[in-house]
Amino acid sequence: MYSLLYLSVATKLMQQEELQEILEQSRISNKDHQLTGCLAYIEGRIKQDYHGRFIQVLEGVEEDVLNVFERIKRDYRHKEVTVIKQGLIANRYFKSWDMGFEKIVLDSNSNLKGFFQLEPELLMQDGDINNNILLDFMKSFYKQL
Repeated sequence: MYSLLYLSVATKLMQQEELQEILEQSRISNKDHQLTGCLAYIEGRIKQDYHGRFIQVLEGVEEDVLNVFERIKRDYRHKEVTVIKQGLIANRYFKSWDMGFEKIVLDSNSNLKGFFQLEPELLMQDGDINNNILLDFMKSFYKQL
């Protein structure tokens, strides 16, 4: 199995309907490519700007993960797509999710504000694909079930 974890900046604040559309498209595509994973949309003040960020984990056969990610990178709804970690994993972390989803509003989660102030470069240096603070954050949603 192969896993890819990335972070990006939304080109605008996303409405619930737009997030639902992204989620539905992701689930269809992931099911077609036998991928699993999780998508999070974080909205709030990060540094000086109020904006949205996406975090996504994709898991599956390496070629399929990379092909889907190439399409994701070209999506107009986000920019500054930064791969945080990618590599081989022994088992899927999100094995029963075609695409899990969480929306987080930082104003309601003040304890997370500092976490999202971290520079992507710092997150990239944190551990390997199996042991990374951002991946652990994403896995926490799956563990809640």
